[in-house]
Amino acid sequence: MNHQQKIAKLQTFRNEAEFRIFLIDLLRRMGYDNVIHTHRYGSPEYGKDIIACLHHSIDGEEWYAFVVKQGRIQGGTVEIETIKGQIKQAFEYPYLGLKGDKIRVNKVKVVTNENFSAGAQTTISTSTELRMFSNIDYWFHDKLVPLIDKFYPDFWLPGDEFCKEYTKSVRLRVQEEFELKDLSLNIEDKKVKKLLGVFVEPILTESVVEEKKDEKGVEKIVTRKRVTLNGLISYDENLVITGEPGSGKTKLANNLALKLLDADKSAVNKIIPVKLNGKDLKDRKFEVELTISEVIKNNTPDTYSRINLKEYKKILLVDEIDFLSKEEKDTLFKNLNSYCVDGSKFILTQRKNDNIDLDADESTTKAIRIHNFNIKQVEAFILKYFEGTDRGEKFIQILKESNLFAKLPTTPLTVTLLSLLYDENGYEIPATITDIYDDFIQVLLGKLEIRSRNDLLLFHIKKRIFSNLALNMLDKKLFDMSFDNFKTEVNAFLESKGYIQQSDDELKELIENSGLLYLDNSEKVGFKQQAFVEYLSSVEIYDHARHTHYNKLLEQFNDVAWQNTAIFFAGRSKDLPNMVNDLLEKMPNESLRDFFVNAGGMGYLAQALYLTDNVERKKLIKKSLDNLVKAFYELKEVSKYPNHFFSDFSLPLIASTLNTWFIENFKSITLRVPLNEAFDELSLEYTHADVNDFDGDFKLFLIASTLMQKNINDEAAFGKLLDRKSFIKNPVLMISGDFFLRYGDLNRKTIDSDFKKKIDKQIRHHINAIQNVLNEPGYRIQIDYTLKDKD
Repeated sequence: MNHQQKIAKLQTFRNEAEFRIFLIDLLRRMGYDNVIHTHRYGSPEYGKDIIACLHHSIDGEEWYAFVVKQGRIQGGTVEIETIKGQIKQAFEYPYLGLKGDKIRVNKVKVVTNENFSAGAQTTISTSTELRMFSNIDYWFHDKLVPLIDKFYPDFWLPGDEFCKEYTKSVRLRVQEEFELKDLSLNIEDKKVKKLLGVFVEPILTESVVEEKKDEKGVEKIVTRKRVTLNGLISYDENLVITGEPGSGKTKLANNLALKLLDADKSAVNKIIPVKLNGKDLKDRKFEVELTISEVIKNNTPDTYSRINLKEYKKILLVDEIDFLSKEEKDTLFKNLNSYCVDGSKFILTQRKNDNIDLDADESTTKAIRIHNFNIKQVEAFILKYFEGTDRGEKFIQILKESNLFAKLPTTPLTVTLLSLLYDENGYEIPATITDIYDDFIQVLLGKLEIRSRNDLLLFHIKKRIFSNLALNMLDKKLFDMSFDNFKTEVNAFLESKGYIQQSDDELKELIENSGLLYLDNSEKVGFKQQAFVEYLSSVEIYDHARHTHYNKLLEQFNDVAWQNTAIFFAGRSKDLPNMVNDLLEKMPNESLRDFFVNAGGMGYLAQALYLTDNVERKKLIKKSLDNLVKAFYELKEVSKYPNHFFSDFSLPLIASTLNTWFIENFKSITLRVPLNEAFDELSLEYTHADVNDFDGDFKLFLIASTLMQKNINDEAAFGKLLDRKSFIKNPVLMISGDFFLRYGDLNRKTIDSDFKKKIDKQIRHHINAIQNVLNEPGYRIQIDYTLKDKD
């Protein structure tokens, strides 16, 4: 709030009585004692609206009278005469206290919530009747604002007393989460504190199906509509925000909470944000109303008992659901939808692949995507972090020279970890996400100091304790565990290795200083980030548990947590040729969800295995292509189901959706060579394809468009693709190719204009043939692209 906004808020008091109540509160906060609202008692006030006492170390007790007015006071008004009379009475007549004691006033303050003109002050001060009284002062907006800033800053917060207490408490908790959740380091760490003020607004998009009319007819396309943080708040629908691990979902939820707390309109309309997490909800058996009540009560101990919570609408910010099982998530989602009626809504964040539930239909829920950082956002983050030094510019130059972000996911967490590692002396820039976590965990555990039992917990023992614990939790799908169970597990492990068991205090010190774990008020122990569980589990499996868990990595590859663990596992070696064949043999790959999740995971696995022979990595590429071809035909059938997300989708729209998915998961410079080799091999395999042979050219399209995406920026394959008659004359693929050239994430300066011209020419030439493909749902289009009769 700026100064003018504060002045405007002071003018919102509806009457003098309301302003007096506020002033009494302010005086007490300023240190005045025995503040008495004289209008409330039977004794004559004699001009005194409020009296109060200040104690001076030398002069002793000093009484003040406050003459309180509402509105602007100007010279020459009738109000001036009233004020003069009140001042004179305040000095001349003592106030008779409740016990019969006479209280004489030493000083008088004339107070108004608006302006007190200089002319009005002069009229009073030079008055013949008041010349003998020198202890008169005037408080108006210019004097009140700094007093409120100093003694009662909460007054500027929006809403009633409950809202103010809630706002202050939630704001403090959210700011603490920035330190603990995002970085998982000790609060005292100066490097973490630098990150408190670093927030780069993420790129958010909503996928919107639009109809466009042109000479081709009515074309349905999926476009990405940019959404701002303010835009998220304005949605009436519930929102599910998905993104990669480390994409900043928790920080986004926290900033949404802060924005909602700052919104005057929200306070006036009695709308409050409520932060919920998977752990709390699970502990309360997903009883949403009970969890909300307890969270709000914990934040408002002084005012909770005086409010009716049902009068307030809630925006539920639901985070940290990674550890929940699918059944638990289904229960949570169902209960959230049941609760969010009559103006309340929820905004839930979760990992990208966890959102692939194509059988679900929630018409009251919108899907929002949080994207990884682009280069400008990376640079903005780094420059903010290294503000005041030249290290930021140097670091950016190193990243550009190494072309690192063409190899790694540019998530806020990745950039954060890299910045912290670069800020440490002696760390080189890592090459993979596994390498980043290797270095980061080393920094965390290297800072751990246990000054007891001859420093029993050396670095490798500490790391082994955590990796063993992480794998146990991943195995059992535990979000957390009781401290007693933690103690049992850790001491059992230490005893099995011949080490002395640790006391409660020693174990709590281990937790507190680790940077990896938390211990909450209910004596629950857990990892601060799901990524730590997956990374440390991969360490335990790679070094100690391959015989028991290697196959499990592969057999549960369609589970996102296990899939991420497998990718960390692969990144430890970078060269595991047998893992590719083992995965293709063992991973579940039967359902539509499997086709999506496994295709995406194989993209990141192929990147992690960048030292593995290309012939092996091509197998992952080709299997992903096979999966997305299967998905195409299943989605074609799904398009006939009413109220489904893919209901009435045209075939070009389905193909473009799958193309976007493949690009998102394979757009790494480390895959440039195997992608090109796969393209050449598939080109030969489908040499004799004709216009109705969709599968081969669709696979080639997925590869060529991925190579052309600006991370790789290789357009040679796309040029070859357009020379294939089976592609350029296929009505589905020509439209999908046109869509990609118009809306894809491309380097516009290098796109050959002939690409667009070739496709446009074919579209004009076959305009009649593609009308049905564009305007009809996919299930009505037959293999030769003629229209099937309606059922």
